[in-house]
Amino acid sequence: MKERVAKLLMWLLTRFGSKNIIVFESFFGKQYSDSPKAIYEYLKTHQDEYKYQLIWSVKEGFEDQFKENEIEYVRRGSLRWIILMARSSYWINNTRQPSWIIKGKGTKYIQTWHGTPLKKLGLDIEKVTMHGADTESYRLNFIKDTEKWDSLIAQNNYAAKVFKTAFNIPEEKLIVSGYPRNDYLLNYTEDEAANIKRKLGIIEGKKVILYAPTWKDNKSLSKGAYEAFLPMNLEEMFAELSDDYVLLIKWHYLIANEVEIPEKYKDFAFKVPQTIDINQYFIISDMLITDYSSVFFDYANLKRKIIFYTPDWEEYENEVRGMYPEISRSLPGEQVSDTAELINAIKTEDTLNIDFVNKYCSYDDGHATQRIVEQKITNKI
Repeated sequence: MKERVAKLLMWLLTRFGSKNIIVFESFFGKQYSDSPKAIYEYLKTHQDEYKYQLIWSVKEGFEDQFKENEIEYVRRGSLRWIILMARSSYWINNTRQPSWIIKGKGTKYIQTWHGTPLKKLGLDIEKVTMHGADTESYRLNFIKDTEKWDSLIAQNNYAAKVFKTAFNIPEEKLIVSGYPRNDYLLNYTEDEAANIKRKLGIIEGKKVILYAPTWKDNKSLSKGAYEAFLPMNLEEMFAELSDDYVLLIKWHYLIANEVEIPEKYKDFAFKVPQTIDINQYFIISDMLITDYSSVFFDYANLKRKIIFYTPDWEEYENEVRGMYPEISRSLPGEQVSDTAELINAIKTEDTLNIDFVNKYCSYDDGHATQRIVEQKITNKI
């Protein structure tokens, strides 16, 4: 549907007021995951108190996970999607919406966002280097969405401080509550972890390394689509680690291409399904390797080893995106810049900086979802 027609139709539909509908979306409709999933599942189990129709917005081609779980969904951008978005009581999303979308007076937009940042965000990015965007238009489109947010969830006080400038959000719209998605990390069972390992075919007794990097603004394939790459020497890692470890590779949701893992490494390094909630990979891993991604703030709840593999640190800081100094100067794990250092860090017995956990994860207590729902979603008995 043409954008101009869709916008007019949505505007007309908002005149009819809202219904008891909540529309959820995660990572542009590509996943059933993250904090929208946590809020959805809480509401699903409390339908005697919250009588809403719960519907997921799903990008075409990503429906299988919703069909398998028997979750009601609508195709993102379809006529039915426009009708539901225009008439819903709440939107619950962890990324931005299309800039043209119209929000009616009866709709509340709860933005969960998807991470506490190390890398600069939104209006704090001094020079935008993403494909197809200049700094001025990027900021304008960002503000078009953030102005519609009625509430924004922050994992901690540091994130709330950053979000105020990065998203141009007034303090009264911020909820510092911990992340709903992290409730799972505080409440999962060992049986759940064992089942996930079995499904992935991980050999019993081997330690699990999770590699979860972010996308790079300067590694663009097209607008909103970024290149996957392995910056470490897989041959060296295989030779040194394959007897005792397996390496799970979890790309960012904006990664669009494939990196082929040579056949000889198939029992050591493999790409895990991208549509599965990353929390499931967190709980089965013994350590996390990342770069500039926000995942380490969540993973820190597990109090396990975190390694920062950042061979392009200077370039990323000065030319690509920039970082917030409060975090870049106090990373909670070892920082390495080549494969030899990475292998050594993996083998070394190390513990996470507990002061970091206490400062940045204190609101993650296993009950964030309940707090958000009770505070922001009207009881419909």
